[in-house]
Amino acid sequence: MIRVLALGAATALLGSCGEPQLLTVERYLAQCEALKGKPVRLAGYLGGCAGYDCHMTASRQTWDSHGDAFKRAAGSAKASPEGRKAQWAAWNEMQAIPMIGIGGDAAFDRQAAPFQHRYVVITGRVAEDSCTGVGGTDRSAGIEPSDIRAWTPSEGAPANTN
Repeated sequence: MIRVLALGAATALLGSCGEPQLLTVERYLAQCEALKGKPVRLAGYLGGCAGYDCHMTASRQTWDSHGDAFKRAAGSAKASPEGRKAQWAAWNEMQAIPMIGIGGDAAFDRQAAPFQHRYVVITGRVAEDSCTGVGGTDRSAGIEPSDIRAWTPSEGAPANTN
């Protein structure tokens, strides 16, 4: 009996040493609360990543939609009342687009530079307080990254078309 328990404990310990399961942005967001504080490998589309901004979305189309909404929300400070309403609508649209904040520092930014505007896998630890980074300032992390690499088609990545 002791051998069986020892073997079970050793198997559990060894099983926990591997890489975390690869999650798409959609699966990550669906499991968000359960992932807080845990290691993760996240697959998705990395937009620009430098300085005060680094985010991942599910797809290039989602990233582009966010950028378009941002441009419309920025608008002109001298907009008419109708123009300001359109700006607020664009702001709300932009806020509804799911994005995951990627933490890091200048060293990670250098590592991520060749992967900007590409489908990637980021390995890291999910933040304890917000798995998306929402609610923070500037570069609020949903994930504190430790590594980045290309997401390959054999893993289910879409084509990197520009």
